[in-house]
Amino acid sequence: MKYDSTNPLSIENYAKQLLNKSLRNVLGEGIVQNYTGKGRLGQLLEDSYFGYKPNSNSEPDFLDAGVELKTTPVKENSRGLVSKERLVFNIINFNEEYKKTFVDSSFWRKNQLLLLMFYLYEQEKIELDYIFKIIRLWQFPAPDLKIIKDDWEKIVLKIKEGKAHEISEGDTFYLGACTKGANKNSLVTQPFSDEKAMQRAFSLKSKYLNFIIKKSLADEEVIVDYEEYDKILRESNDLREPRSYYRRLNKDVEPIVKSLEEYEKGESFEDLVIKKFIPYYNLSEQEIRGKLGLAPSLSKNRYNVLARAILGVRTNKIEEFEKAGVEMKTIRLEKSGSLKENMSFAQIKFKEIINEDWEDSYWYSVLTRRFFFVIFQKDENEILRLKKVKFWTMPIKDLDVAEKFWEHTKAQILNNDFNNFIKISDNMICHVRPKGVNGKDLMETAFGTKEKKKSYWLNSSYIKNIIE
Repeated sequence: MKYDSTNPLSIENYAKQLLNKSLRNVLGEGIVQNYTGKGRLGQLLEDSYFGYKPNSNSEPDFLDAGVELKTTPVKENSRGLVSKERLVFNIINFNEEYKKTFVDSSFWRKNQLLLLMFYLYEQEKIELDYIFKIIRLWQFPAPDLKIIKDDWEKIVLKIKEGKAHEISEGDTFYLGACTKGANKNSLVTQPFSDEKAMQRAFSLKSKYLNFIIKKSLADEEVIVDYEEYDKILRESNDLREPRSYYRRLNKDVEPIVKSLEEYEKGESFEDLVIKKFIPYYNLSEQEIRGKLGLAPSLSKNRYNVLARAILGVRTNKIEEFEKAGVEMKTIRLEKSGSLKENMSFAQIKFKEIINEDWEDSYWYSVLTRRFFFVIFQKDENEILRLKKVKFWTMPIKDLDVAEKFWEHTKAQILNNDFNNFIKISDNMICHVRPKGVNGKDLMETAFGTKEKKKSYWLNSSYIKNIIE
């Protein structure tokens, strides 16, 4: 062995010999290649480089060091390196996981200390030639561990309620429960319902991986205070200012939770966020600004700025929301409770959608996010007042409708038909309609033609039902 399998730092240092290299660069042709499937690169690493046989044990890969090895792809875009996909962990056994606490859960026992090996995905290459760009040990900072523990408990609560079939990635912030199977026939039993559920696995969301990537490229470390960890895991109320905080990545991002002392015992991150808004319910914009000491504003994004200020965030981005992919939307209701505006999203990339599968599509990634709605409503004097706030993710039954809508949209584009998309009058939760600067704002198609830019929209009637 060229490393000490009981020492995490020795394992990390040996792994770093692959930095900016591929497996073929280091090992030549002396690689065991009898592995197939999506996890092939990880299996090749385990067998040919680290010298142990791949397995599906419930313990960490390097048991004596408590280290779990995970490989995950990055891609290059205009911002540099970003995560290509979520990081998938172990399959959730619905019939066993609910019997455990977070401390003895399958996720925590296996993934307390991760050796993350990020490689650059290049479509024209095979796994042996992927270049490793980031290699590091990773422990969750204490503020993140608190949210991850809340996420695990929310997933387990749905199992206990006999709703494993209703679990969605949008239910949680950092730790997801992604589908794990070839198709919708990958169904398994659950303990408190006769209805079978899609097989799922724990996963870290892609947005959270982007946070790790940024920290790694900035060469920042997280020093974990194990006494603080213990208090989080035991749900102690004796939480002091954490020593495992990381400094802010940039001046445009600020966390909501400045100290773990802000949590009351048993309170989740979601509870804490909603609690911050309650003192401002039924107040007008002017009254809220007066309480917060904010100057009047007529800017288009002033309601978003107001919501961030209530949360104690004065920057453009909220750190926890960025890392979880939470999308904050402000909604303005008429006095009657009606909603005039549909909710728009990004333009449809005509050349990309034809190569997408549903679960890898942009629209799926949007609808399985967690949304945070900040809802204002006009009073009898036509003055907008803060009505309530709400976290939301699309239920599975509605996601099935959205999938049919997306399949229709993709089929029309494949057929070079850009005039017969699903309309708002079809009353199908969502619709397609133009979203460009003007009628001359065009996008190239796979057929070499140019068409008016169009985007996805959620129907206002559907948003109104969500609010109610």
